[in-house]
Amino acid sequence: MNKQGQFTIIAALLVAVVLIAAVISTYSAIRYSPLQEQPQVLNAIDEINLALKQILGFTVGYYGSVLKVTGNTSYAQNLATNYLSSGLSNIGDIRPEWGISFDVNALELSANWFTNASYSQGTIEITYNLTGLGISGISYSTSSRLDVRTLNSNSSSQACLNITKDEGEPLINLGRNNLKFYRYVYESSAWELAEPTDITSYANGTYVLSLPSNVTADSYVIQVEDPRGIIVTASSFTRYSSTVTWNENYTFPDENIVVELLQNGTIRWLGQNLNLTSAMKPIPPIPVKAIHVSQTINGVNQEVPFQVEDWASEYRIPLGMSSDTTVFSNRQMIVFLVNRNVTKFTIWWNGSDEAIQTPLAYTNTYFNDNPSNRTLNNGILSLQVSASGFILNSTIGSVNSTARLMRINMENDTTNPEWAYVIVNGVIRDIIQGEAEWSGGAEDCPNVYSNIVITLPANTKYYTYQLRLMFINSAQQRTITDLCPIQLSTNLTSVQTMTENGTASGYPIVANGTGIFSNYTSGSWTPHHWSQIITGTKGAGIMFTDTANQRLYVFDSTPPGTSTGALKASETGNGLIQFVPVTLRQVQFTYAMDITWNGAVVTFDNTTPIYSNPGTPTGLWVLVEYPPTITVTAET
Repeated sequence: MNKQGQFTIIAALLVAVVLIAAVISTYSAIRYSPLQEQPQVLNAIDEINLALKQILGFTVGYYGSVLKVTGNTSYAQNLATNYLSSGLSNIGDIRPEWGISFDVNALELSANWFTNASYSQGTIEITYNLTGLGISGISYSTSSRLDVRTLNSNSSSQACLNITKDEGEPLINLGRNNLKFYRYVYESSAWELAEPTDITSYANGTYVLSLPSNVTADSYVIQVEDPRGIIVTASSFTRYSSTVTWNENYTFPDENIVVELLQNGTIRWLGQNLNLTSAMKPIPPIPVKAIHVSQTINGVNQEVPFQVEDWASEYRIPLGMSSDTTVFSNRQMIVFLVNRNVTKFTIWWNGSDEAIQTPLAYTNTYFNDNPSNRTLNNGILSLQVSASGFILNSTIGSVNSTARLMRINMENDTTNPEWAYVIVNGVIRDIIQGEAEWSGGAEDCPNVYSNIVITLPANTKYYTYQLRLMFINSAQQRTITDLCPIQLSTNLTSVQTMTENGTASGYPIVANGTGIFSNYTSGSWTPHHWSQIITGTKGAGIMFTDTANQRLYVFDSTPPGTSTGALKASETGNGLIQFVPVTLRQVQFTYAMDITWNGAVVTFDNTTPIYSNPGTPTGLWVLVEYPPTITVTAET
């Protein structure tokens, strides 16, 4: 199925529900409006004008309802226009003896949401005839509007709003059902609407609302709906600014890290959540087209490239780039680059329904890919994927490294990998994925499935891997003696291997030469964040964060002392590094298990290696050993 198909179907169903409800309410209002109840007071023209104003209000409300579900302005405009036409036809059906006909000269609908001064509005210019009464060429124009401004509150448990309608008239009769806060539910990874616990309103349209639980005064979003059905979504903030703190005790390289920002406010690097010194700040359900990313780089604030991606299965299956009309949800992530020169990044949005997506979200300036030749290229690193089995060759200068993926019981996949090129010529990264299939099934390891996701970030000397094995409940015993999600070799000769074997005073303890590096720390885990094959200034290696390091020991027994997993390095031939969660002893089990290993494969040629020690240890190892910490603040 097309990657956007699922979202389109869901949106269409939600729009259908909105349409049915809106049509019923509109027709009911028109049928029981003063058209029938007060003909003795209002003349025919007054009655028609009143009905037109009512229909416009309902149309603005319907426009907002569709916009909220889809984020697609043109789609909402088309449906709202059809909705208005249906309402006009209904007026004619109610008074057939008047011979009513309408000609809509102009209809303008607009909204500006998710800001501290938000609104929805509509204007109409229309000409109509009442041929049954001998009247023709009547011109009428009117507007409907709802404004919501968030005001400073003196209490951390209250929100303060000012709400007005047409021509700035205070709206003072709203109740709890009209005022609903957005509240993020982390368990379901979704937004829900929650009513205020208490409301105080004033004659000037000011409302003081008690905040529901888990809604904060500095970063709340509220939906206001008036009796006409007009919706406005306002917020007390318009951006999230994140201060980036690098550990000053270490020399950080210039290499970029790839930051993934999820809807729930999680910020990730290589599959591991970065340390937040503040509470997580979920991303409101804004259209993707509204999103911008700025960074403070060497003291200068500037907008930077980014991409918004669609994912499934709790961010484990990539689907592609998000449409600019997608409403940001738990299936999207914002992806951008950060390096040591970045001290702050800001996610902000343009709340206008007419916002146009910035070219920084879709313009390719780095990649020169050729999927027909199975090649990805970010301008620094060339990545060639195999036609048989899961083998990846990366090249920088004269150095080539070869990674072979997903070996079980010494058996590699030799079938067609059928790589899916999910994103090519991207903005921030390319993504490909595949599924290893062992011919006849993995030996002595039934009911196991795999998923492999490879990303090539822009302007980097590495690619990343996400290697997932799904063991399904099995009636037959599994006996695994060898499990190697990734192994790496090079084209170099006279090589030396270097592997982190614990730390001392915050720096790696480096083991040179061939070795097997397992967990030997009682009650904890031993840091083996990286291993590299090097000769002179050339080489390659793998590196990974704490999370993947600990998952290296996922099959280890407790108490410590019966290790199963290890990082293995060999200087034989061109050198070999193996990430092997099962190697020191066999494991047997029939139960279900879902495990993912993340990391990066680095290739270097007279560029920054993973580890170098010209007196003070430097290199890319710092990025995985001591990633930056983040402090997020909501701002207006």
